[in-house]
Amino acid sequence: MNEKFFSLPKERKDLIRNSAMLEFGENTFQKTSADAIAKRAGVSKGLLFHYFKDKRELYLYLYDYALNVCLRKFVAQTYALAETDFFALLELGHQTKMEMVRRHPGLFRFVMRTYYERDSVLTPKLRQGLDDLMEQATEEFIRRVDVWKFKEGVDPRQVIRLLTLMSEGMLARTGASTAQEIEALYQEYLAYADMLRRHLYKEEYV
Repeated sequence: MNEKFFSLPKERKDLIRNSAMLEFGENTFQKTSADAIAKRAGVSKGLLFHYFKDKRELYLYLYDYALNVCLRKFVAQTYALAETDFFALLELGHQTKMEMVRRHPGLFRFVMRTYYERDSVLTPKLRQGLDDLMEQATEEFIRRVDVWKFKEGVDPRQVIRLLTLMSEGMLARTGASTAQEIEALYQEYLAYADMLRRHLYKEEYV
């Protein structure tokens, strides 16, 4: 990667990153056009490949950026909060997520597509990085929330798994990527999460 990319103003770097994440999030790696990325970013294809050797290098850079800069920051900021209620902390974490979406509209859709698509250039080791991060985040989340509010026999890890699959499914079905679209989707998600809370929490905590 050309180091001149990192010398660009923050707004310019974000524009190129966001344009690429939006394009890669809408199509498979093979079908995503470098021309489309360059056009969305308002740069020439030649300049785009001046910063990145080829489409593969750009793709791998974006995945590393999404995972190690954005998602790890999201986890750290969420778990720095003082809230210890399972569902309340999830909701507060959404506020952090929305800040990230406003800066990187295509972030979560890009990560989801890169992880699940078959013709992605991600190696098993790179995919494992996301698995490891999510496992660490889950264990830290469970460690600090009041799991005793759940009814006997309820596994909070399974609740997290269910909510994760639900949110991924909603995102995949709707194609939401902008802050406004994700906010609308999140309001629907909250209704489902509240339904789970009322059924899975002990009566005195509902």
